[in-house]
Amino acid sequence: MSSVLKWFGSPIYISQIKNYEIINKKILPILEKDIVATNSQYAQTTDVKPKPLQSIDDNLHLNKNFTDLYAEIEKAIIAFLNIQHYDLSMFQLFITKSWATYSTKEQYIHYHRHMSSHFSFVYYVKAKNQGNLFFIDDEGMRSGLNVPRRDPYFTKWDEQNFAKAEYPAETGNIVIFPSSTWHETGFNKTNEPRISISGDVLITMKEGVVSEHNMPSPTTWKLI
Repeated sequence: MSSVLKWFGSPIYISQIKNYEIINKKILPILEKDIVATNSQYAQTTDVKPKPLQSIDDNLHLNKNFTDLYAEIEKAIIAFLNIQHYDLSMFQLFITKSWATYSTKEQYIHYHRHMSSHFSFVYYVKAKNQGNLFFIDDEGMRSGLNVPRRDPYFTKWDEQNFAKAEYPAETGNIVIFPSSTWHETGFNKTNEPRISISGDVLITMKEGVVSEHNMPSPTTWKLI
């Protein structure tokens, strides 16, 4: 079961990864072992206080231990683009980097966005009441009224007027969204860690497909 929400004009894709219980059973011990026991592979992020642990290795998509997971992530990305009617015969899709984040009690990730990719994703390896995902409207007041988005100007908050949308993070779910969308996580208020895997996706034209406005195929690039 999947759905696409339109928050602030941005398509937000949410779906459950097939066989996520089996996949998580395999990868969770690997992530927990590396995070807890091998600090050489993980470092605290610098822009967050308190600071979650984030993997130094941002190429998890190339790690053979995660092959099954990324096969499902790739299916989700293609489904997301198909819903938006992309002609995928013209495009190439690349996961450029992917990393794990481990958030313990009172930790969160401050609002940010990813400016070196087209789409981003987060997959929840372990998440239940441990801090939700928030998307933030960066366009200010969209109603046309010159009033701030706060009480008492509105009688209720919903997708027609809210400035921040909340997604309840759930184990086994993947969320895909435009990388330019501002987002953050809530505080983990539990004694259990929230473990997620995030990544960025770049889209280029296929070799031989000419487009004035889109990124050409890497096969035509020249290293300087």
